[in-house]
Amino acid sequence: MRDDAPFGVVVNPSSALGRGARVATLVLAEFERAGLHAIEITGEDAADCQSRVRAAAQRGLRGLVLVGGDGLIGLILQLPEARALPIGVVPAGSGNDFARQFDLPHSPAAAVARVLDAEDAPLSVDLGVVSRPGATEHWFAGGLSIGLDAAVNRRANAIRLPLGPFRYHLALVVEILILRARRFTVRIRGTEHSTMGILSTVMNTRAIGGGIRLAPRASVHDGMLDLVEVSNGSKLRLLSVLGLLARAKHEHLPEVTITRAEHIRIDAGDEIAYSDGERVGTGPFEVRVAPGALTLLA
Repeated sequence: MRDDAPFGVVVNPSSALGRGARVATLVLAEFERAGLHAIEITGEDAADCQSRVRAAAQRGLRGLVLVGGDGLIGLILQLPEARALPIGVVPAGSGNDFARQFDLPHSPAAAVARVLDAEDAPLSVDLGVVSRPGATEHWFAGGLSIGLDAAVNRRANAIRLPLGPFRYHLALVVEILILRARRFTVRIRGTEHSTMGILSTVMNTRAIGGGIRLAPRASVHDGMLDLVEVSNGSKLRLLSVLGLLARAKHEHLPEVTITRAEHIRIDAGDEIAYSDGERVGTGPFEVRVAPGALTLLA
């Protein structure tokens, strides 16, 4: 894209109950201070925002800068026109797990400076892609949650107080109190297994739920996804497992299996999956990695 094309600063006004809109104003001011043209792109709702991003990309953009959290990233990644552009992120949401993977700065001045510094040498970042019967492909940056972590995500989204990552911690406490096992049937490299467990989640990045390192060794540059499975057990034992999981000390527990693969199929019945903080739907889920599909300005 030509250098005189504008940056598109995409903002979700509801990110962290309005913080996204406030941060976007500062981001636009930083681009102006740098002598660069940038335009704000927002919308009345998710579909309107996507439509406006698509139209701006077709007119010509130098890149996109997303001001918000994981949900905004997931929303914009569904657009082929957006994935074709270099993308920067200014974390202004509640969880910011994708931004945490790259230690992206929250300061608008530092964030814009990092975006501009990265233009000459952007990062090639893997993404995940989910296929479901009768549905369009769904792209994700962080992970596809099925089971306990999806239930936590759903409950956290319903909490409208400005609590930041604490929303996820509060939701986790509630879900632990009503903890139940689900049946997961997983196929990897032609081998299938079926187990009762509390989650079966596919990770591209390390963290989920506002900083919980579910896949501590996950890399966004290896062309692989990390499947994290936690099998069922007594409630007392699972409380211990979840406590260790919250501190990223769960990798060697007998209840935990982490498998690295390029393609994973998961059937979890009527369980509703979430990715990047937003609802995906029910499966079965065919999940694959798209190596280097995102050009990240970081």
